[in-house]
Amino acid sequence: MAEPTAPTTQLSSITFTWKDDPSAGAIPAHVYYPDAAHGKGSHPIALIFHVGGFVLGSADLTPKNQIAHLVARGFVVVTPEYRLCPQVSLLDGPVQDAKDVLRWCQEELPALLQEAKSIQVDETRIVAMGHSAGGLLALTTGLCSKPPRAIVDFYGCKILDDPSWTRPLPKFAQVPDQPPEFISKIYDGPPAITSLPMFTDGKPTLSDPRCAWYIQQVKNGTSISSIVPEGDYERVDATKQFKQGFPPTYFLHGRSDVFVSYELTVRAHEALKEVGVETELVIGEEIGHAFDLQIQATDPLFEKYVVPALEFLERHV
Repeated sequence: MAEPTAPTTQLSSITFTWKDDPSAGAIPAHVYYPDAAHGKGSHPIALIFHVGGFVLGSADLTPKNQIAHLVARGFVVVTPEYRLCPQVSLLDGPVQDAKDVLRWCQEELPALLQEAKSIQVDETRIVAMGHSAGGLLALTTGLCSKPPRAIVDFYGCKILDDPSWTRPLPKFAQVPDQPPEFISKIYDGPPAITSLPMFTDGKPTLSDPRCAWYIQQVKNGTSISSIVPEGDYERVDATKQFKQGFPPTYFLHGRSDVFVSYELTVRAHEALKEVGVETELVIGEEIGHAFDLQIQATDPLFEKYVVPALEFLERHV
């Protein structure tokens, strides 16, 4: 995954520690806020989870043009870091952190932002969004006792017990395996909360043990089973727990996605419909996985696919 393009306008932001973990240490959340032109009323909150297969990446991979679009419409945007697997399991790390950071947005962020920047937020007007792995984390917040008002899932990982997750990925068939003693360094030290992206200059980042470890898991069809050691997919997969009252949800997926099958998203959309939840589904014929991380806001694909998803969030606050 490449780094997202640079924003076209300067964004105002502040970073808070949203969680102090005994092993990982201080975990930050980056908070972007509107300027004074948006007035002094209470702003809604958009919570966005980053890509990376639950193992890689950081909040820096959240496209700045999407953040800017929401901020320009009065949102306070929160992009949290979260603990990365495999030093923690998917259940104990990213899934738990998704639930905890939503609660932090509701219970602690309003006072922090008021004190630091004199900005008011309405903790009852929260929406969640995520890309790839972050898509599942956004869906996870819909299971909380005080869920977001709406959720957007961009090509999210889901239905984790589907056989497609155990198939070796042909895209990486020619990537050489790295020595076990090298990739095992991923377990050294405390749980990571950020990492390099999977790709650097269009090539796999094999010089980094964490990236090399993850690429090998994807190559071998073990990217999910390696971070759900108990095989308890029911507990880690929000799509297994859909029920009436789940927040309105918008799904976007590319038909040509080679990392996550678009058919899984179709199934999730249909499952929400079956329990009477408002849901929209867009399947892009010409887009693939993480297409939006590399496009400008002036790109026709941004207007065609990204803007309608962000407008879905706007309509629900």
